[in-house]
Amino acid sequence: MKVLTKYILKLSLGPFLMGIGAFIVFASVELLYQLSDIIVRHRVGILKLFELIYYNLPYFASLGIPVGILFSIFWVLSQLYSSKEITAFLVHGIPSRKLVYPFLILSIIFGAVSFYLNDQIVPKFNQKAMETISKYVYKKPEVTIKENVLTKIDESQYFFVKRYDQQQGILYDVVLFQNMQSEERIITAKKVEKEENSWYLINGKMYVTDRDGFMKLDLSFSKIKLDLKDDLESLMRVGKSPRDMTGEELIQKIKTFKKLGVDPSPWIVELHGRYANSVGPFIIVILGVPLSLLFGLKSKSWSVIFTFVIVVLYQGSGAWLSAMGKENLINPVLAAWYPDLLFAIVGFILFAMLDTPVAYRIRELIAKFLVIFLFFYRFKFILERFDIGCIKY
Repeated sequence: MKVLTKYILKLSLGPFLMGIGAFIVFASVELLYQLSDIIVRHRVGILKLFELIYYNLPYFASLGIPVGILFSIFWVLSQLYSSKEITAFLVHGIPSRKLVYPFLILSIIFGAVSFYLNDQIVPKFNQKAMETISKYVYKKPEVTIKENVLTKIDESQYFFVKRYDQQQGILYDVVLFQNMQSEERIITAKKVEKEENSWYLINGKMYVTDRDGFMKLDLSFSKIKLDLKDDLESLMRVGKSPRDMTGEELIQKIKTFKKLGVDPSPWIVELHGRYANSVGPFIIVILGVPLSLLFGLKSKSWSVIFTFVIVVLYQGSGAWLSAMGKENLINPVLAAWYPDLLFAIVGFILFAMLDTPVAYRIRELIAKFLVIFLFFYRFKFILERFDIGCIKY
């Protein structure tokens, strides 16, 4: 079994690199395409474009790892089918299920790599990428006030704004947390407006509690002045979005948000999304190997097609459900895990069917379906050619 594992791992390395490399190239071209109008308008230099792509490489690589693993599965197994090696394995008493093990080893290794990239490398590079886009592409400084960002003003104050209208200079749904020596204050406001050189909280509430958590004051106000040492815009400039934070920072922010009574859904989705993405290669193996064996793919072109379809379904559903989780339409934790759970269930069902009479019947039905489909497609093509010939005649 060790020899078989080493053999399949050796065969998988090339297709894996092809798959992840093709995905990175595709994602890079897509990024430049989205920015093409702005790039041409502002005459962005080629070196700055390469710099922008460089800062996005860790993110593209983390997304491309499941693609590379899935492509290597279909590529290697189709190669083994074409060379009759899978038949030889079965003849020598090696069941199809054992072909999963080498790919599981691959998924565990690159799952760990994916988590490290998403948790440590991508946040730092993403900040650099945003700075490059703001400075060289949009030709303006980074947005001074960031939305959905909890900012540490000083050792005793935190500030949060849900939405910022730059044209009107108004902040909406604001929360200010002040940690005093003998009490804690939580101030909420529907909006914050700037008048002359001062900021004012409009239509809000103030809660004051002692160190034991007992309420000392609960009052409503229509307008009060926000007393800060520095200008609010300069204070908010240092804020980070969820994608810019490491896992440790996300956990700390979620705890702080819950303490402030602010909805932490975007941060929860981002944190659990990283965990789910690191498990993604394992899920892809559990689904991809049984699918390849059941369909008995021998064509490399079909390997590319199946990889594309499954990746679109997996990552597309993940992006859609994550967006719903961030808006708290569904549970934020489950939103990050739903694609993995769904694909895992399907994968384990297909895996349990391997080396059973059901699997062979499914393969026979698929083969018959393909024969009938190709026959009717060919027959339709002949009729169309015949009709065209009659029209010309």
